[in-house]
Parts: sequence; C-alpha cells; structure tokens
Amino acid sequence: MQQEIIDPRFHLIEDEKARREAWIRTISPVFVPTLDRSIPLPRDIGFRCWKVDNTLLSAIEASPQAIERTRSQIATQAVDHVILRLYETGRSSVDTPSGDAEIAPGTFVLFDLAQRVRSVSKGMTGINLAIPRRLFDRRVGDVGDLHRGLFGQDGAPLVRLLADHVRNKRRCLDTSDPAQRILLAAATVSLCNAALTPARDSAHNRPAIAAIEIRQWIEANLARSDLGVETLGLRFGLSRTPIYALFEGEGGVMTYIRNRRLAKAMRILSGAEGGEPLRISSVAYAVGYASPKMFSKAFHARYGVNPRDVDATYRDGARWETGTMLLSWITGL
Repeated sequence: MQQEIIDPRFHLIEDEKARREAWIRTISPVFVPTLDRSIPLPRDIGFRCWKVDNTLLSAIEASPQAIERTRSQIATQAVDHVILRLYETGRSSVDTPSGDAEIAPGTFVLFDLAQRVRSVSKGMTGINLAIPRRLFDRRVGDVGDLHRGLFGQDGAPLVRLLADHVRNKRRCLDTSDPAQRILLAAATVSLCNAALTPARDSAHNRPAIAAIEIRQWIEANLARSDLGVETLGLRFGLSRTPIYALFEGEGGVMTYIRNRRLAKAMRILSGAEGGEPLRISSVAYAVGYASPKMFSKAFHARYGVNPRDVDATYRDGARWETGTMLLSWITGL
C-alpha cells in the first residue's frame, strides 16, 4: 500500500510570490496564516504530512508568521479534532485568556480546532499531531478545556516520553510499512492520553461537542429533504431552543443548511469533487432540493451565477488542491 503523504516541496518553487501563495494555500484550511510581506519567504520552509491510520503527523519549518483559527472556519468546517504541536526551535507565542504566553522550545501546545486561537512566531520548526476528539480517553476530561494549554517537559516524564516518541516517529514514517503505521498510531494516541490525563477527571462539556456533532451530521445528510430543526431535534434529543442558539451566529439553522447545500452543489458543478458531470436536476436532488427550479433560484441568489453556467473555471482546482486534501484528511480521520 502506497504511503499517503502531502509535501508541496516549497524548495522547488523558484518564484518567491508563488512560493508564498503555495504556503498560504497549504496552511489556510486549518490555520489562516499572515506573513510579513517585508520579509522574503525563504526556500527552506517545509511542510510534510503523513496520514498514519486515524491520526496525522506533520513536520513544519515556518518563517515568521501569525496563524489564526477563525470563527468562520469553525462554523463552516465542522472539524472535531485536536492538534498537539511540539515546538522544536524558534520564538513563538499563543494568545491565552491571561494574555500572550511565550512558547519555549520543547513545549507542546494544544489547539482545539473547534475554538478560536491566534499564535505568532518569529520562525519555528515543529511537529503537529492531529487527532480526532473521540480518541481521547474520558479520564482526560473535555480536551477542549486544554485549548491553548502549554505542556512543558520539565518535571513531566510522560510529556518527555511523548516528545521523544513524536520525534522518533517522524524519522521512521518514510520507511515503515502499513502494519507498523497502524501500531504507531495506536501508540501515539495512548501516549497522548497518558500525558494529558489529569490527577482527577474534569467535567465533560457536552454542549461544545454537540455543536460539532450536529454540523458533521448535517454535512453527511445534505441530501435529506427533511433536514431541518425537527429532524435535528429527534436525532440529537434537543428541543428547538438550543438548536436555534447553536446556529444564531450563522443566521439560523435553515440558513446554515441552505448554505452548506449550495456549497456542496458548487463543488459538484465545478468538478471539485470529481466524478462524471451531472444534470442540474441530479445536483439539486443530491443536495436536498425537491425542485430544480427552486435550487437554481437559490444558487443564483447565493453565487450570482446560474448552475448551468458553472464550469471548471469556478473550481479552485490545483491552486487549492493541497489544502483541500489536508482538510479532507482531517475530517476523514
């Protein structure tokens, strides 16, 4: 089985502007980067990501930048994952409720992708672990409570063990076989749970998890014509009021569902999802519209173009292929 790897090979992109754009496209599905345009982007930046069973491991070499997980990303992506980043070298900081915290080399920082965060770096190297929330043990409690938490190795044997494991795992991934990678992923998850388990259990913040679960379920059921408040209430055992509250920031639950349906339709029509071209009526039914006429009217109102006029020029295509693949990998873990 072929190893699944994302590596944009920035060092082969000679044009500095093209290299900068490629970096932004690669990173922005997870964190929106802001680069200092007064500083040329060097060719020795790097991003290499391995899909290791139900986890991802990424090695990063970044120039000075700020990264942000935005509210818009959180609302639209419905990603229910955690990134545990080991900072190896460089000067970096992360915003916390008590102000910006400096990140010493050798420190892990936990990023809950369901929450906003901003981090600034003067240049760094590090290793990312992306892990689905569901893989964390109940003894860890709500892993979201650890968001923006710093875990140093001083006096923490389990954190040091996890750091050594992550470094060595990165070195051996290119030569490991599929069976070994499955075992490595299991070991990684076990060590993360061991390192993050507190002395006593913390409360489990079910509402925060439910918000992500509902968005993921909507995304997987866009073709259902009955997708709405009542269906969501029955599926998740919630009354109308909490459902309305979850989507207030997106203009309401039906607005959110409509926008997700139309976004999927745009991906299908532009060829971004692959497969054979479909008739407009087939696309309408595939995203939950009972009437192609109603679908066309809603699509035009959203995008200013009729569905029949959408072609490959509307697809972000190869320019966004790496970032799209990365996000696809994360959501598919």
